[in-house]
Amino acid sequence: MKPLRLLASVLLVAVACPALAGVNVGDKPRLDFKATDGTPVSIEKLKGRIVVVDFWATWCQPCMAMADEMVALNNQYSPKGLQMVGISLDQNRAALDKIVKEKGFVWPQYFDGKGWENAVWKTWGEDGIPFTVLLSPDGTVLWKGHPAGGLKQEIEKAFKQHPPRLVDDKTLAKAKEVLDQVEAKSKAGETAAAMKLLAKVPEDARNDADTATRIDAAKAAVQADADKMLAEVDPLVAQGKYAEAINRLKDLNKSLYGTPAGNAARKKLNELLAKPEVRQQAEAADKASRAEEALAVAQQLQKDKKDDQAYFRFKAIAKDFPGTDAATTASAQVKRYESDPAFVKRVIEKEAAVRAKAALSMARSYKGARKYDQAREKYQSIITDYPGTSYADTARAEMAALAK
Repeated sequence: MKPLRLLASVLLVAVACPALAGVNVGDKPRLDFKATDGTPVSIEKLKGRIVVVDFWATWCQPCMAMADEMVALNNQYSPKGLQMVGISLDQNRAALDKIVKEKGFVWPQYFDGKGWENAVWKTWGEDGIPFTVLLSPDGTVLWKGHPAGGLKQEIEKAFKQHPPRLVDDKTLAKAKEVLDQVEAKSKAGETAAAMKLLAKVPEDARNDADTATRIDAAKAAVQADADKMLAEVDPLVAQGKYAEAINRLKDLNKSLYGTPAGNAARKKLNELLAKPEVRQQAEAADKASRAEEALAVAQQLQKDKKDDQAYFRFKAIAKDFPGTDAATTASAQVKRYESDPAFVKRVIEKEAAVRAKAALSMARSYKGARKYDQAREKYQSIITDYPGTSYADTARAEMAALAK
């Protein structure tokens, strides 16, 4: 007998056990357990992947003869969507852990210490081990048998006929929608817009091979224009247009992360931000941008006739973003609202009710404790913080009575 045939015949030997019912091609068997490392494993959790359930034991010589081949299969196919699951018929947990570590079995293992009475084996098993069952991404049995008897070929067939779905439909739909926009913008020559959109493609979408191909193609389509945009940054810096240069570099870095253009953009961005005068202008631009976003919210509230909320939004913008165009616009709106004293009194009274009442209560506590200086200070804070309200009027009257 030739050596290769001898090896194949040795590998195909199985350690026999009493015959069991087992699973059949077309079945959708159940599998739900906690692995030796504590990982929960179930068919439901593995849906979307091609699954190999491998029944084996450390004392099974044919199983150990297949160990390196099983590791090689896992290394080759797990990145593409294969999940190996081990079902150990061992009774010695220490022996199992030792072999798992030595051989590099990185996939989850089930162990209950019952040997041939193993709970999963009694439901799935047949005549002996090693024994493997191949499941489709929806949990259907595609093939079963000795792993040396065609497992690799069946895995290849499964990938062609039942490709894994590693990304949920919602994520794929979102990725498709964004990529459609990216491609349209790129075709129209709107490279900056295309790059910004690329950054919005869900990262998990790359687990789908077709989507990953589209993402790579979209990046390649804008790469040449990205290099051109990168070259345009230096003139912006030379003209002192730091904010514009920084925004351009941020877009490039985020959208083309990991590409030569993205790496060059990140390096240039770090160099720019290391200069105090550049960082100062960039912070000012960021402040103006945030102010404009806040102003848009306030203006929408005003448009929706939610004037109470709009008024406080405008006041906050004027206070938080001084010196910006948005703050100027917000201040004008605050002035317009405050031209109606009745409106201001109503909204301030409504807004201040809880805090003003608490402050009055504290002032009265100070008064009751004969801590008159603290009481006057608290009454004055109410008058200052809530002008034109009934709370300010009350504080003023009680403070005047306190002075007598």
